[in-house]
Amino acid sequence: MTFVRTLPLLLLAMPTLLAAADFDRSHALFAKVLKAHVRDGLVDYSALKASRRTLDDYVAALGTLDPKTLEGWKREDRFAYWINAYNAFTLRAVVDHYPIEGSWFSLYPRKSIRQISGVWDKLQFTAAGAPVTLDAIEHQILRKQFADPRLHAAINCASMSCPELRDEPYTGEKLDAQLTDAARRFAGSPARNAFDPAARTLSASSIFDWFAADFLAAYVPGGSFGGFTGKRAAAAAFFARFGPAGASKALGAGGFTVGFLSYDWTLNDTAP
Repeated sequence: MTFVRTLPLLLLAMPTLLAAADFDRSHALFAKVLKAHVRDGLVDYSALKASRRTLDDYVAALGTLDPKTLEGWKREDRFAYWINAYNAFTLRAVVDHYPIEGSWFSLYPRKSIRQISGVWDKLQFTAAGAPVTLDAIEHQILRKQFADPRLHAAINCASMSCPELRDEPYTGEKLDAQLTDAARRFAGSPARNAFDPAARTLSASSIFDWFAADFLAAYVPGGSFGGFTGKRAAAAAFFARFGPAGASKALGAGGFTVGFLSYDWTLNDTAP
């Protein structure tokens, strides 16, 4: 009798359980975009704009996904969906305005995503049937719902100081390994973070300044690390975990100077 009562429930659950795997076919569209147009973290925006159909199809797929289906996915699948959505919508925003030729009087480079008015808080995209902005995805969904600071190494804001855009989509099945790899690549990129054990200095990305609370909550439960507190502890603890060999011991011993690099908002374009 137990089997008879349980079987209908299992049958009802099957479409939801299969949906995440089925959506991997849509992620395959994004894989084509990334493989074709991303080189060492840079994007060939000119070529992408000229052949944007696949990106547009993927963006459409993100929008038409049933929200109840998305809610039924495992955490890893939902997390991957929103990371991909952020990165795909960012590419779409740039392509829609490319070539970007902003004002000479701006504080930012003329070729910069920051020259696109309202790019993060005004431009709207559709995800799981609802309008969203890039800010909403980053701050209300990714940071609040998933609370994994490795996401800051996975989402790309189309700028040179951003963590590199990965040349493959994120998937629930591989998510943990992909996030860890992204974190290590970000920590190991001298253009974004400069770790010098000989000089005992760490010049970290401004990301650790802006989002210190995220890193502290995950990696500095005691509130201090290596003699640092606040944003410097956040940067040091991240490098101790994801930095090059010897970083953990060196930073944990203290005696380091931790500072923050200025952010280069120049577009991450393959074109000069």
